[in-house]
Amino acid sequence: MRKFISLFLRHWVKSPVKISLTVLSVALGTGILILSFSVAALLQKEVTEPLEKGGSVLYVQNGTVKSDGTIERVEGRPQWDSEAPAKVLSDVAGVEQAVVVSFTPFDQVQAAGKSWRVRSAIGTGPQYLEVFGLNLIAGVPMTDADVDSGSKKIWLSEEFAKVIWGSAEAALDQLVQPPGRMFGRGPGGEESRNLIQNYVVAGVFQTPTEVSRRSFGIGDAIFPYTSVIPAGGNATLMKSFFSSSFVVRAVGVNNERLAASIRSALAANYGAEVSVAVWEGSPRGASTYLQELRQAVNIFSVSVNVLGVVLLLISSLGIFSVMVVESLGRRREISLERALGASQALVLGEFWSWSLGLSLLGALIGLGLAFVLSGPVLGTLAPLVGEVSAQFESASGLDPWSVAAGLLLALGCGGILGLLPAFSAVRGTISDTLREV
Repeated sequence: MRKFISLFLRHWVKSPVKISLTVLSVALGTGILILSFSVAALLQKEVTEPLEKGGSVLYVQNGTVKSDGTIERVEGRPQWDSEAPAKVLSDVAGVEQAVVVSFTPFDQVQAAGKSWRVRSAIGTGPQYLEVFGLNLIAGVPMTDADVDSGSKKIWLSEEFAKVIWGSAEAALDQLVQPPGRMFGRGPGGEESRNLIQNYVVAGVFQTPTEVSRRSFGIGDAIFPYTSVIPAGGNATLMKSFFSSSFVVRAVGVNNERLAASIRSALAANYGAEVSVAVWEGSPRGASTYLQELRQAVNIFSVSVNVLGVVLLLISSLGIFSVMVVESLGRRREISLERALGASQALVLGEFWSWSLGLSLLGALIGLGLAFVLSGPVLGTLAPLVGEVSAQFESASGLDPWSVAAGLLLALGCGGILGLLPAFSAVRGTISDTLREV
């Protein structure tokens, strides 16, 4: 450290502008590199990790996937019964959850005396929240008894509950009315009115991320799928009808193998002619959104990381130029030191420690710049990342691994580039070098 301080002061006195610009360039390169690494790490944390930590999520339908990604459902009675999800759960390795999903095509409900838009409402079973890794925030969970009895209960996302009643707790035991059917009264049915069905809010669950909601079509409202079965109807037949569509979650298996295993399991239980559509997407049908999102995140991450490394290399060239001047200006001094017994390794070590010192000083300043600028930079980039812009903009601080990697790369680049000129300074014999200078 004492040697570095003396060298720094000596060079500062000789050329303060050059030393300042060299340190500043390394600081800027390091700061940009740390920010680029942090941006990439944040994207992975907000997009890739939430989607992958829960395993594979696939929808299954008694039908076929058309070329446009929509599902053509088998007409009439389904080719399997209400036990199909349970059989997939027991027969397919890796499947941890399987639950019925019945997409309900209504987009509004009545609650608190007003009409509210719903992005999606799903008839399902107790395992729905577990499939998508969502926690219950308030109230009680859906049970098998709710499904068996067709309970008129509903569970809402925290975001939806807050919009209507202000908090998750305030939403409990409130009434929600989906659109009712019209039926006629009186002779000939001249008078029509709504068949009112009120659902009681039994619980509030964690709001999914926008990426997860859009990727998998997670509902703002869920309710027992049997609650829509008309009173007096054939409950067994209707349960089989609704069970023709379900969602599974599996771990440790890729989507292609999982889809093939599901088809094989259903064919083994219900016959080889059974039509099975398996897709990644939402209850509405297959989608390339997830694949495109993963590709976009990977491309963006690689691009910003490569840009950061290139900028760091360019900024570290300042250290290289300083060391070139140092090696040319000290050739006689270095030769005398070698004549007095200094080894080449000792001379190279002096150059290396000097370049590392400059790199470290610039890297620490760059770390400070990155810390100060992280908030504004993330806020500026937020509109470019679409669905995760809210999480992206609200993120604070720097990723620890990105900081460590940025500092190590800064020291490595500066140390190597600063060491290269030293080899020419110790090359040749001592006598030849003294005669040259």
